[in-house]
Amino acid sequence: MPESRGDRDGRPHRPLKGCGERDIEIAYLADHEEAIGELAQWFYGEWSYLYPDKALDDVRNAIAERTNRDRVPMALVAFEGAVLAGTVCLKTHDMDTRLDLSPWLAGLYVAGPFRGRGIGTTLVKAVEQKAIGLGIRKLYLYTPSAEVFYLRLAWLTLEVTEYLGTKVTIMDKEMRARE
Repeated sequence: MPESRGDRDGRPHRPLKGCGERDIEIAYLADHEEAIGELAQWFYGEWSYLYPDKALDDVRNAIAERTNRDRVPMALVAFEGAVLAGTVCLKTHDMDTRLDLSPWLAGLYVAGPFRGRGIGTTLVKAVEQKAIGLGIRKLYLYTPSAEVFYLRLAWLTLEVTEYLGTKVTIMDKEMRARE
């Protein structure tokens, strides 16, 4: 991949070509803390059924904890121009019933108008590369509905279980540096 400005300054800014009229930039949430409120609304709208005891402010506070660049928890965000398009996170734990598994890829979300353009795949690959850079050897995730998406990205099914009243698939992936 050609060097981008992010490769030179240590930030994961990377243009994603072929996704429409504009390039998509991947960046640390730490560099775009103004996005936390919008991310909280997305997460709350998408996954509040899993956490009925959590308020929007609880979600906002949890996301605000992911403003690290060099350790877990951290988050990446995708922008098209100045418009927030998606996000993905690395967390120590994502299921309180599986504290034996760590760390986790979590919170992959692409806003509706940007779906189907490869942004989710790019976010997953970017956070996998960040995990490798942090020395992480294996990542875990759970999904109630996107198992096929992750299988296409070489994630493996670890188990199918019920979590918070919802059937979910727990997956894992060995982190290997690209050659």
